Amino acid sequence: MNMMAALTPRETEHESGGVVKGVAIALVTQNKDPDGLCRVKVRYPWHDKPTESYWARLAVPMAGKDRGMVLIPEVDDEVVVAFEREDLRFPYVLGALWNGKDKPPQANTDGKNDKRILQSRKKHYLLFDDGSRGVVELKHEKGRKVVFDDDGILMQDEKGNIFKIDSNSGAMTIEANGRLSIKAASVSIEATGTLRRQGERNAHHSRSMVNIN
Repeated sequence: MNMMAALTPRETEHESGGVVKGVAIALVTQNKDPDGLCRVKVRYPWHDKPTESYWARLAVPMAGKDRGMVLIPEVDDEVVVAFEREDLRFPYVLGALWNGKDKPPQANTDGKNDKRILQSRKKHYLLFDDGSRGVVELKHEKGRKVVFDDDGILMQDEKGNIFKIDSNSGAMTIEANGRLSIKAASVSIEATGTLRRQGERNAHHSRSMVNIN
C-alpha cells in the first residue's frame, strides 16, 4: 500500500459512514426541512451502510436573501450528490436525474432541441418553443392556458372561453359561453369604421340618458 492510500480513509473508517470521492447517486427520503432552508435528506443505495443522510443543501441556478429558484426534489427522486471535502456528513444535491422509471415530460424526438419545459407533478406546464412559431405557453392542469407566439396572444380555458389578439391583422376577439360584464367608472367605445351591435333579444339601457349622434 502506498502512502497516499494509507492516508486516505476508506468508507467504513469514517465515523459518519465513510468518505466519497467525486459525485454519487442518491434517492430523496425527506424534503420537509424543519429549518425552512429547502434542504433534503437522501439515502445511498450503493453504500455498505445505506442509512439516511444528514440534511443536504440544494445547488440551484440562483440563491440569496429572499430571492432565488425554489425547485425541491420529490421524495424517491433520483439525485446526484457531491460531498464537501469528500465527507459523507456534508452532502450537496447538484441536480436530479431521469431514469427508466421516471421519464421526462417530453423527449427531443426530432433532434432539433427547440423546446424548454418546466412541468410540475400536477402537470402545470411552462413551455419555451424556439421552433418556427416561437411559442411561449403557460398551461394549467385543467387545460387553461396562455399562449404567446409570432401570430399574437391567446387565452383559453377548458370550456372554450377565449380572449385572442391577432398581431398580424390587429383584430381582437372575446368569446364567452356565459355572461360578459364590463364595469368601470366610465366606458368609451369608438370605431373608426363600422360599429355593429347585434343581439337575439332586446337591448336594455338604464339609469342615465342615452345620446346617439
